[in-house]
Amino acid sequence: MGSWTLLLVSFFFISLIENVAPVAGSTYEYDADVFKLQIKELDGNFIMFYAPWCRHCTEFEPIWIELGELINTKDSQFAIAQVDCTKYHKLCHDNDITGYPTLLYFHKNSFTPIEYKGTRDLPSLTLFLSEVFTMKEEIKQEKPDKEVKVYSGMAHLNDHNIEKFISSGQHFIMFYAPWCGASQKLAPIWAELAVQYAQNEYIQIGQVNCMLSEMTCKNFDIKQYPYLLWIVNGRIMGVAVEMYTLDELKEYVQKMLLAENHDPEKFMKKKKVLPVARITEETFETFLQKDLVFVNYFAPWCAHCMQLNPLWLKLGEKFQNESRVLIADVDCVRSKTVCEMEKINGLPTLILYKNKEIVSLENGGQPFESLVTLVNEHLDDKSLDVKEDEKNLQSEAGPLKKDVTDKTKPDIKDRTSENDISGSDEIIIQNELTDEDKIIVKDKNTKDEL
Repeated sequence: MGSWTLLLVSFFFISLIENVAPVAGSTYEYDADVFKLQIKELDGNFIMFYAPWCRHCTEFEPIWIELGELINTKDSQFAIAQVDCTKYHKLCHDNDITGYPTLLYFHKNSFTPIEYKGTRDLPSLTLFLSEVFTMKEEIKQEKPDKEVKVYSGMAHLNDHNIEKFISSGQHFIMFYAPWCGASQKLAPIWAELAVQYAQNEYIQIGQVNCMLSEMTCKNFDIKQYPYLLWIVNGRIMGVAVEMYTLDELKEYVQKMLLAENHDPEKFMKKKKVLPVARITEETFETFLQKDLVFVNYFAPWCAHCMQLNPLWLKLGEKFQNESRVLIADVDCVRSKTVCEMEKINGLPTLILYKNKEIVSLENGGQPFESLVTLVNEHLDDKSLDVKEDEKNLQSEAGPLKKDVTDKTKPDIKDRTSENDISGSDEIIIQNELTDEDKIIVKDKNTKDEL
C-alpha cells in the first residue's frame, strides 16, 4: 500500500492551492448547499452516495476512509466526500441515485458526473482518480478536433465531431472509459470488429471516450461502460447488451443491417455486401429485376419464421457470389403493403420469382438441400426463351399458385390468417400444433424491456 500512497500523494500535490476543503477529516459529509459550493470551488469531488443501513456501504467504508485520508489534506483541491441519501433525498434524486453505494466524480463547475463502476479497492480507485484528472488536463490543452479520424476501420469520435458524423448512415458506437475493466476487455474485440467491417459501405464502427467527451455521453444518457449503441441517421435504433465475443457482435451487426433499407442498385452488384437483401415497398420492383429472386415473407413475432432464419441466411451465403440470383426477405409487419399485394396468407411463405413471375411457392418446411436444388433447377433451365417463358408462366402461374397453396393450406392456416400478418392485440396459434409449438403473440406495440 505504501507505493500507492506515494504515487497518489505526489500526483495530487501538483494541484495544491490555498483553498481548503470544508472540514478537516478523513471524508467530508455534504448537504445540498455544500455540494453545490464545493463543485464550484474545487477541481474535483469524488462523492459516495450511500444509506446507513446499506451493508455494501458499511463493508466499503474502511476503504473509502483510507482514500479520504490520502486525498483530503489541508490544501488539496480535491475532496473525497459522501452524501447520506436518507437525509438528503432530493440531492440523491437529482443525481439519479438508484442504488448504494454509488460513486460519482464531479469536475470543477460540472454537474455532469462520471460514475465509477470499477472494483472497490484502493489501487483501482486511485487509478481512476489519476485517469479523470489527467484527461481533464488534456482537454484543456488540446484544440477541439472536428475532423473524424478513422484508423483500421475505427472512427474516433468526440464532442466536436460526432453530431455531424452520425447524422447520416448507420453507425455502431462503443461508449467507454479507459479505467473501466470491462471496457479494457472489450477494446481488442471492438478493434477487430472495426477491421472486419472496414470495407463495408453500409456500416461504420466507432468509439467515444467518455472521459474526454462528457457532453456526448451525457446527451446519450450513458451511465455504464462499455455501452454499445446502433445509430441510424442520428437516431438510436438499438442497444447491444451482454455481447462479449466477436461472433456475438458480428451476428448483431448482420441482424441490424438486414433490418434497415438497402440501396437496391448497390446491393445488386455482382459482389453482394450481404447474403440476404431486405425488400420494402420502395425497393420491391427494383429487386425483382434479377433473373431469380427467392423471397422469404416473414414476421418478427412468428416462431416458425425465426426457426427458418438461420437456414435462409445460409441459403443467401450459398448464392452470394451468383450474380443472377438474389436471396431476399420481406418483413410483413414493416412492409404490409407488399405482403398484401402478393396475397401472403401464411407465414413464413417462400416465393421464387423468375423474370418477375412466380414459379414456386413454398411454406418454409423444406430442408436446405431442397431449396438449393429448387434454385439451381430454375437457374439452369434455358430451354425456353423469354417470350415463351412469359407465355407459359401467364397460363401456369395461376394454377401453380393455387395448387401449391391448396396443398399446403392446412399448414399455412395453422400458422396464421391473412388478417393476422401485422399482429393483432392477441393472436393464438394452436391448431394441430404440439404444446411446444403453441405460441401466444402479444400486442404488436408492446416493447421489450432493455
